[in-house]
Amino acid sequence: MGRFLWPLAVVAALAIGWAAAGVAGKTSAARETGQLKQQVSTLQARLHAREEVAAARSSDAGGRPGTPSASRASTPGERGLAAAVTEDRVLRDLRARGGGPADRAASRPGSSGSSPSIEAALDRFYRYLEATRGTEGGERWQRARELVEELRGMGDVAGVALMKVLSAGNDSDERRAAARLLGTLQVPQSLPLLKDIVEKDSDVLLRRAAAVGLRQLQTPESLPVLESILANGGDDRFVRLSAAYGLAESGRPGGVTGLAQIFQESSADGRGREMAFRALVSLNDERSLPFMRQVVASEVEPSYRLRAIQYLTAQGDRQSVATLQVLMQSPTEQASIRDAAAQAYRTLGGR
Repeated sequence: MGRFLWPLAVVAALAIGWAAAGVAGKTSAARETGQLKQQVSTLQARLHAREEVAAARSSDAGGRPGTPSASRASTPGERGLAAAVTEDRVLRDLRARGGGPADRAASRPGSSGSSPSIEAALDRFYRYLEATRGTEGGERWQRARELVEELRGMGDVAGVALMKVLSAGNDSDERRAAARLLGTLQVPQSLPLLKDIVEKDSDVLLRRAAAVGLRQLQTPESLPVLESILANGGDDRFVRLSAAYGLAESGRPGGVTGLAQIFQESSADGRGREMAFRALVSLNDERSLPFMRQVVASEVEPSYRLRAIQYLTAQGDRQSVATLQVLMQSPTEQASIRDAAAQAYRTLGGR
């Protein structure tokens, strides 16, 4: 009897395998179809935005046929740099001016009027990209800021659109911009996606952008993720810098320590040194005072020492008076350091 059972078992196994393959194939096909639909919708929005921008540029240049447009006159590398600089300025300005969650919720469309669509949000996103890639100056910057505010006003729809770009896009520049905007708009649903990119993606520039997005989320759930990133000393310096900055902004003491450590470890090549220092300055409170006192008394670049003296003065740090007195009386110090120390010493009430 056993001789006849094993062929039946083989046939049954094959039948089960074919059935499983059919189910898996259908599931895979459905997933690929969904991804293709996402890519088509983002491509349509991208083309539409570029067509409108091109038409506007043609209209603006109608009276100046001999003047090359900024996009044609610059190299791809220059356009990319201009886009990064403009985008950074826009996002920093919006972050400084943006209100809390209540303010953002109040700006979202309510029951009156038509609800925004994902296609409309994608359209705003690609217009924003075109604006940040322009080199025409303040007008482009203002337009980019307006587009971000329009995305903010779309509420959850904007978050869904940006996550579509980040998850299904095949353009690295677009995905990086989407990652940063998800942080700027503080879309909490993007946390798993941003975390996955930081932990697994091989594109270091995209990982840095995702870390910036995570830093700006500022939710209770994002803080353990930032702590985990910072604890990985072998990770990219700029990824860890964003994590440290986010922790410092949220009041976690490890953030300030992390920023100070990144400043020190960047002494050899300078990569991240300026950003870490600026992050510590931006905290604008007593948490950065111990670090600034160390900088003033150290042999780091004079520019950092001068800015540290200014910080101590602005914070009214009386504990630094003795160090300032030593500097102002030291014959080996540069004149600029002595003068700055003397002025700070008098301002802080030194005798």
